[in-house]
Amino acid sequence: MKFLSVLLLLLSISTSAPAQSLIDDQIALVRQSAQTDRKVLIMGNVHFTSDESAQFWPAWNEYRAAMVANGDRLMHLIKDFAGNYEGMTDQKASELTTDYFSIKMQDLVIKQNFAKKIDGFMPTTKAMRIIQIENKLDAAIQMQLAAEIPLAK
Repeated sequence: MKFLSVLLLLLSISTSAPAQSLIDDQIALVRQSAQTDRKVLIMGNVHFTSDESAQFWPAWNEYRAAMVANGDRLMHLIKDFAGNYEGMTDQKASELTTDYFSIKMQDLVIKQNFAKKIDGFMPTTKAMRIIQIENKLDAAIQMQLAAEIPLAK
């Protein structure tokens, strides 16, 4: 994914205000592309009735907006980690770890609420398939992040 190159750029350059703005713009473009890719993958792997579709896409848009907002927290955390990488203190490491777990727990809450919502108007197996697609895409992104973000010193 293009996300990998943007993240690598983010973590490897010093961030002056103009450079940071450029990075933020690139991240926004990559995230928008990933959002479109998600939608295309769902459309290609799930057949919706017209009634399901009418209810699903607004629910999915709401879900994705919540996930993007939580993803903003993760991007802030990654930037904070990168900014403190060389001089990481135990206190900062504790703060970053606590924030990370909070972000991951919120991801689960958002996804669980979405699953319950769509399960209310479509077969559970179809709702499960959608959650599986979302999980696979999230795992691919997490794998890329894990490969690019260095371990703390």
